Amino acid sequence: MNWIYKIQTAFSSKSIGLFSIILLFVFSPASYCLNSNQDTLAVIDHKVISSSDFISSYKEKLTRIGLTDNGETRFGYLMNLVTDELLITEAKNKGFDKTETAKKEYKRICLQELLNAYTIKYISPTIVINESDLQDLFVKLNTKIKVSHLYAPTKEKADLLYKELKSGKGFEDLAKENFLDPELRKNGGSLGYISIDEMDPEFEIVAYSLRVGEISQPVKTVQGYSIIRVEDIKNNPLLTENEFLKAKERLKAFARKRAFEEASKQFSNSLNQQLEVRLNDELIDKIYNSLQEKPFPNLLETSSSISKKDLKNIVVYSKLGKWDLQTLINEMSTATKKQEKQLRTKENVEDFIRGLVNRKFIEQKAIEEQLDKTPAYIKNVEFNFNTYLLSAFEDEMKKKISVSPDSVKEYYLKNINQFKTEPLIRLSSILLDNSNMADSVKHLLESGILFEELAKKYSTQTFVAENGGDLGYYKKDELDDLAENVFELKIGQWSGPYSDTNKYVFLKCTDLKPSLTKSFEESKEEIEKNLSSLEWYKIRDEVVISLKEEIECKVFLKKLYEIKI
Repeated sequence: MNWIYKIQTAFSSKSIGLFSIILLFVFSPASYCLNSNQDTLAVIDHKVISSSDFISSYKEKLTRIGLTDNGETRFGYLMNLVTDELLITEAKNKGFDKTETAKKEYKRICLQELLNAYTIKYISPTIVINESDLQDLFVKLNTKIKVSHLYAPTKEKADLLYKELKSGKGFEDLAKENFLDPELRKNGGSLGYISIDEMDPEFEIVAYSLRVGEISQPVKTVQGYSIIRVEDIKNNPLLTENEFLKAKERLKAFARKRAFEEASKQFSNSLNQQLEVRLNDELIDKIYNSLQEKPFPNLLETSSSISKKDLKNIVVYSKLGKWDLQTLINEMSTATKKQEKQLRTKENVEDFIRGLVNRKFIEQKAIEEQLDKTPAYIKNVEFNFNTYLLSAFEDEMKKKISVSPDSVKEYYLKNINQFKTEPLIRLSSILLDNSNMADSVKHLLESGILFEELAKKYSTQTFVAENGGDLGYYKKDELDDLAENVFELKIGQWSGPYSDTNKYVFLKCTDLKPSLTKSFEESKEEIEKNLSSLEWYKIRDEVVISLKEEIECKVFLKKLYEIKI
């Protein structure tokens, strides 16, 4: 059974944020000799892609996404690197690296990589991943949960909502009263089905710890506070040890990433206590109020909350010293757009400022240890700045994209079959781990014993068994080899046992939802995105073809196919 596909999807869907065509790679900045350097795979305007750097990034990509190494995969990967480098070179030729925005971004990248180097040095050695961590992650990656939540910007408001729930007020009623979003008000705060790595980590940890129908206490997230209720849990009906072993290396990489994020958070909290950070509450109020009027770049312009007199007042006290308001504003000016959006509450602002103090401490220590002189730091800065230039240049090209309303309508009418929803089947399961038990359960089912009763009594998936074996709804492609047989079932019918690697599963159909055709209005946004993507690739290809005529570009394919991975 191809359950590995689901894990690949879970990994790749969150891989690279800006664009799917940027692949992780590191270029060697060294000079080259076309005839004598056996390590060179490609040269783009004096920029070398070496085989050693190609191998390390290519192997990481193979592991993370689950690709198979072959000539076609190698060629495609290398050509993506070459294409990216052509666009980066052109971005530099056009002066994208000389703008004030680029200079600010370069400074931010240098600082971020300095912080990364320090945390990697002191946090990475403390991370230990054991077998139970991997097994738990494997199960979660093969589990989707349907959740609803109540949002509150502050802890006080969240505690009040939780108190109302405990006193008997309905979850849906509170959602209707508190959400501004009309859809969330209407659906009772439902977020639908979520998977691992799709939500705020704190939200996810709590959500995956709940049973169906359970409600959490207020959970602090980046956005504020959420009270979570699990509506449904959809599990893979046949998780096997064999599939776990196949996915193990990818699981290790993902588990280590998650553990590093959690350890970094704990390190930050501990450091904040060590530095004894205290804040001037009155001035924090003024900063928060100003941020409601203006974003960071214009924090002082026409602010009705902050006066010039305030700028000399002390707002932060710590073992690093005192920061007046002007100093703090200067430090805050380095915030990213993502960080700006997260400052929704006064508590968010306070957390952010404490983080700035931590950052300053780590920056000073990292420079003292000369971590900014290491080859890894230099390469990472170069890679990230080149990624920024690539993004800036591609954003400029994307301005040429134009999708007309007529073309959207025409696409819908010509491809209406694409907008049919897939039929769904709701399943319950009984999972067993030996053939004798499977024979016994089959006999009991045939004698008329209720499927749900047998699931509760015998199924090895205890968290599913408690709900009579209910797995939720499935599409055909989510059931792999089981699909054809299972989708023949009518409501109330069961089949099985299906076996794989000493596991035996019985499946029962409890509901069916037929295929429906989405309306034009429902499909419009999806079509616009698809047509924009097609137009974007066309524009990008045209630019790359023209650049190959202007910029020296040589690729050594023989070496590519000879290297050992």
